[in-house]
Amino acid sequence: MFFTKILLINPLSVYVKQQAVIPLGLLSIATCLTSRGHTVKIYDRIVEGGSVKKHLNAFKPDIVGVSIIGGRCFGDAVRVSRAAKQRKIPVVWGGQMASAIPEVILESGEADYVIMGDGEITMLDLVNALRDKAPLRGVDGLAFFENSRVVINRDREFADMKDLPVIDFRFVDPRKYFIRNRSCQRMLHIYLSKGCTGKCAYCYSPAFSRCVWRAKPAGHYLSELRNLIENYGMDGVYFVDDLLSPNKEHLVSLCRTLNESGLKFFWSCDMRVDLMTKEELKMMFDAGCRWIFFGIESGTAENQRAIRKKLNLEKARETIDYCNEIGLFTTVSFITALPGETEEDLKNTIAYMKELNAKVKIPGMFGPFPKTEMTETLIKAGKMDRPRTLAQWGKLATMDTIGRNFSFVPDRDLKVISACFLLAIFTNKYELDDAEKRLWAKRLFGQAADIVKRMNLAAFGQLLLSVKEFAGIVFYAAAFPGIRKKYGLNGLGGKKL
Repeated sequence: MFFTKILLINPLSVYVKQQAVIPLGLLSIATCLTSRGHTVKIYDRIVEGGSVKKHLNAFKPDIVGVSIIGGRCFGDAVRVSRAAKQRKIPVVWGGQMASAIPEVILESGEADYVIMGDGEITMLDLVNALRDKAPLRGVDGLAFFENSRVVINRDREFADMKDLPVIDFRFVDPRKYFIRNRSCQRMLHIYLSKGCTGKCAYCYSPAFSRCVWRAKPAGHYLSELRNLIENYGMDGVYFVDDLLSPNKEHLVSLCRTLNESGLKFFWSCDMRVDLMTKEELKMMFDAGCRWIFFGIESGTAENQRAIRKKLNLEKARETIDYCNEIGLFTTVSFITALPGETEEDLKNTIAYMKELNAKVKIPGMFGPFPKTEMTETLIKAGKMDRPRTLAQWGKLATMDTIGRNFSFVPDRDLKVISACFLLAIFTNKYELDDAEKRLWAKRLFGQAADIVKRMNLAAFGQLLLSVKEFAGIVFYAAAFPGIRKKYGLNGLGGKKL
């Protein structure tokens, strides 16, 4: 039987200003394809740089797949796709962003096929259908052109996680993705589950995962962890699941499994802050957990309802205090510029964030992501037009910069608020190995050194962008004392933030 050669590409993205994250989605797809006899290579342009033309000419793939997580990678995704199409190679786009706007992508002409949702089985079915010249309407989770019109096939049922193979990390060099963190030097990102039960109105997940949460079998993730520890020297893990565990039963099982595995590493994760008990947090600590990320997003009950997060803010305070007592390092996030947010709303959120005893407090800025409830509400209310092109979607900033401001808070205020909290992260001292150290500054310089070691133009471009943004943070944090005073932000660094 004839098997196909597939080149999977992780395009450059201006989101990546620190150490690159190992491309877990592409690795899982590559493992699945290879297990069925196909030949696959992964080309991570964030880490490798270089010319896409050279990779295409050397490997001569039958199909090119491109990962589209957000709009900031559109520019490079278009470049690599055009290079493939010039060679008459079919191009497939997939990922969270691609899944949300398949019609826009196909009508742009930059991709021939779009995979919606999880990519492993859909990509395998598409590759086999193209190889066998079989009808594409039978490939669930696929969008494509037929007779000059876009065809959107029905959604694919979620695969049982036990039916997906254990990820083979040999498609990349995991050591190129090591991240320095508290208590470890060689941390990697791994996932133990897919999906999230939450219905947050700003998040991609309700549309992408349909609020369904699925766990990997313990045997799968233990094999992956053991491989990375024994063969590559990994000593820390960030479990990047949207939600590590939806209930106590699973959390108990996970901690017991990690404890009984004999594997030695520290780990971090994302959890919902108001559903944790002190007993559960202690159990996680005993299983190796040392850091937890909690998305707070707003410090007012009204906005908690508006964003459909509906956190119990008082319970959140209690959880953070429990973490400190146990020895868990906490990072929390909040979102500014929420649609309709007033200065008074934001003052209340900032006051709440300042009172939280979390170690790190990360500010984000709202930006509309396709197919989220908040984006659809803005469009229906006539507050924004639905973007019709890749360029229009790509210009909509999310989380890290101000794009279209749908709040009643001035842009400059938002920049100052963000800068003050970000600068505090770098200037504050944190306990590390029984000593007070500027943990994030040390981590930033270490990652800058790792970027330089890549020795390619893209890496140096990312480094320059990071330097420029850091200069902007210092400027906005220092140059507008009146705004700092208005929101109670005087006192950069120290314990005030």
